[in-house]
Amino acid sequence: MTELNTSVEIIPNKLYWISDRAPPRNQRNSFYFCIDNDLVYQPFYLDFGPLNIGMTYKFCSELEKLVNSPTHSSHRIYHFTSLLPHKRINAAYLMCAFQVIILNRSPEQSFEPFKSLPPFEGFRDAGGTNSPYRCSILHCLRGLEKSIQLNWFDMKTFNIRDYEFYERVENGDWNWIIPGKMLAFASPNPAQIDQQGFKLWTPEDYAPLFKQLGVTAVVRLNNKTYEAERFTTLGIRHYDIYFVDGSVPSREVIDQFLRICEEEPGGVAVHCKAGLGRTGTLIGMYAMKHYRFPAEDFIGYIRLCRPGSVLGPQQQFLCDMQEQAFGWGDDFNGENDIENRVYRMEVSSPEEIKSPMSPEDKHISMFGDNGQAERLMHAKKSNQNSPNVSSPIPKTKNINNERGGMISLESKNSKNMTNIFVKPNFIRIENGRRSQHAK
Repeated sequence: MTELNTSVEIIPNKLYWISDRAPPRNQRNSFYFCIDNDLVYQPFYLDFGPLNIGMTYKFCSELEKLVNSPTHSSHRIYHFTSLLPHKRINAAYLMCAFQVIILNRSPEQSFEPFKSLPPFEGFRDAGGTNSPYRCSILHCLRGLEKSIQLNWFDMKTFNIRDYEFYERVENGDWNWIIPGKMLAFASPNPAQIDQQGFKLWTPEDYAPLFKQLGVTAVVRLNNKTYEAERFTTLGIRHYDIYFVDGSVPSREVIDQFLRICEEEPGGVAVHCKAGLGRTGTLIGMYAMKHYRFPAEDFIGYIRLCRPGSVLGPQQQFLCDMQEQAFGWGDDFNGENDIENRVYRMEVSSPEEIKSPMSPEDKHISMFGDNGQAERLMHAKKSNQNSPNVSSPIPKTKNINNERGGMISLESKNSKNMTNIFVKPNFIRIENGRRSQHAK
């Protein structure tokens, strides 16, 4: 059989990826599947991916079963996607992630076959500006690989049902970024119902959950919207470190944030208004310092965990700060006495940073983006309140913070996980005959 010019071979004579207007006809002993309309990114603005870690988990789990299925032992399996740029890049990311997670290939090995195809458009941020920074498939794959190496993500312990439940606004809107240490969440609401009648979580809702998760402190980065005592009286320490929405943190902000996180014995729950931009940026500084997590790869990783994280000039800021953060980590590891340790925080002010920021990004880095957080929160509520988006029920409320995984919850979910291939429009082609097939 002569291979199709637009196909990519993943496993010789077994697994392929193809992007075209329609699946090819008359290909003997071939099985095609498409998830373009099953795994769908929910945008905040003009962003279109990457698909989150829950969708990545579903795809890898089900594709592994399909590849190893005796029913399809004699078939070549094709992951088909359309020519639409945004569908195409997300489908390519998923197939590459399958190689990293299931086939244990490096990001570079996984993406290599795709280099022969027309280039992929990079993922853009969720902000309302036209930031020039783009996150590539390779950035996401390298971030994913490093999270696996650090035991932040593990296919065996990842709890898909809890991930999909708690990421929803009405269920707390929180995600572990560094399991057991750094949790990102949206600002708690003063009341359980907002002005639009949408159910939100209050400090009293979060505090018992945080105690079960091993979180000992909350860091607030936005304006005061609730009294800190609503956490402290329930045994959760509370810190305020404010900087302007959409901007980049100053030397003093970074210094204070790192000290708090390093001195806290347990996990730290971090929030700004939406829990995306300022929150993701400072967690990124911690990850670079303590885990030498490259900035570009961290941006890819955190967007798998918590879509929409790190916005506008904050993207380039993390890249500019990478080497300094690595140096602080070296100093930290060489000096264990926290009381006597002195940080070498030679951080330039935003106007002095030498970077390829656009003039608009440079302005926002100093003065912020007024109303950005409200726009992001409105978009997330609208997406999740869509009749096409279901609200999954958590399998268990027992929380186990000792097991590895991006979500450190009890994970025995393999039998109950959502199956992305339950009723797909599979196109099964055998011996030149084409028919619809539902698994």
